[in-house]
Amino acid sequence: MPIAGEWFTPTELSFNSIKARPETTWVHFSLGDGNGITGQGEITDTQVDQSIAPIVARLANNLRGRKLRSDTDVITVNNLSIEQLETDLPLATAVSGLRCAVADALAQVLRLPLVDYLRELYDHEGKAYRKVQLYSNINRALKPTFDGPMDRSPDGFAEMAERAMEAGFTTAKCAPFDECRAPFSKSGLPREAEMGLDRIRAAKQVIGPNRTLLVDCHSRFDLESALALEPELREAGVGWFEEPVDPITMADDLRIIRDKAEMTMAGAEMGYGVGLFKKLMEEDVLDVVMPDVKFCGGPVEAYLIGRELEPRWKGSVSMHCPSGPLSLLASAHATAAFGATIPLEHAVYEADWRHEVLEPFEIVKDGYLELPDGPGLGARVDPVAIAMRGKQWTE
Repeated sequence: MPIAGEWFTPTELSFNSIKARPETTWVHFSLGDGNGITGQGEITDTQVDQSIAPIVARLANNLRGRKLRSDTDVITVNNLSIEQLETDLPLATAVSGLRCAVADALAQVLRLPLVDYLRELYDHEGKAYRKVQLYSNINRALKPTFDGPMDRSPDGFAEMAERAMEAGFTTAKCAPFDECRAPFSKSGLPREAEMGLDRIRAAKQVIGPNRTLLVDCHSRFDLESALALEPELREAGVGWFEEPVDPITMADDLRIIRDKAEMTMAGAEMGYGVGLFKKLMEEDVLDVVMPDVKFCGGPVEAYLIGRELEPRWKGSVSMHCPSGPLSLLASAHATAAFGATIPLEHAVYEADWRHEVLEPFEIVKDGYLELPDGPGLGARVDPVAIAMRGKQWTE
């Protein structure tokens, strides 16, 4: 619903990208009205096998010159259905980015920080915190650099976990099962999982019993191997079991795993929309859902997911964000707006200049992200950072 009848009319579209690591390129776009209001979104496509920019350009072309009063106008103007968005990840990524940019722009028109815009939009009482607690995803810091491969030995995982703890984080997450991919040649615990378990044990030893280690399995297992792996993770002191199988395409298997497991089951990072996440909780597929602002529908939809689920299942929403600083900022606004009880994911140490990508700089201190004071997202992708480390183009 629009606030006070305000609108945003886009006329300009441009894209930019910044290469953080050989495997990671952060891709963004700016949607402007030519009069000083510019909304931004991130469409980094590490989870899909095609460029999202042409899809954004096609959808945005239909928005040009229109008075947009809500981020959902991206869907209605383009005659899209929820079913399309739930089943077409590239389309959902483009729509999520555009919805983010439109919400950013509308909040700027109203001169409100995005977190306040979200709460006013839905009559959410009270004032949101301006600091958002983060947990450290150490996995991307262990990926290859421009100078060569990183150390993905157990010692390498332990060293990165220790670095995160020393920086003030109280939770770390890793994805240690590089060698695994179902189906496996024998029943029970796969032999290929042993190195991953060694990485986990080494990281947990550094983190200690009073701080948390989360494990993401990237859907590398199947029903039988996941059931065999769960007690090993529990014995190692792991905090949650994330996506042993895909919770959207293999919901029945994951429900069985959740029913038999003693650990918290988390996942659904590539889901779109409130309805899907609500269904995963109501049908007992997951204990914690993980909407990603790049895929779930943008910050407004992420806020609505949290607002819908958290009162019914406290501690059930943890936003997924192993992405660039623009997505982290949008995710933090949504997280603060619905009042998450679980920290927000942050991919630490992927690039030591990461904070310089935004203007003003991203501020992460003692495990917390500080929301900037300005309207909308409160920060822009800095043209200087693009000139130094990336490129800009139009479609």
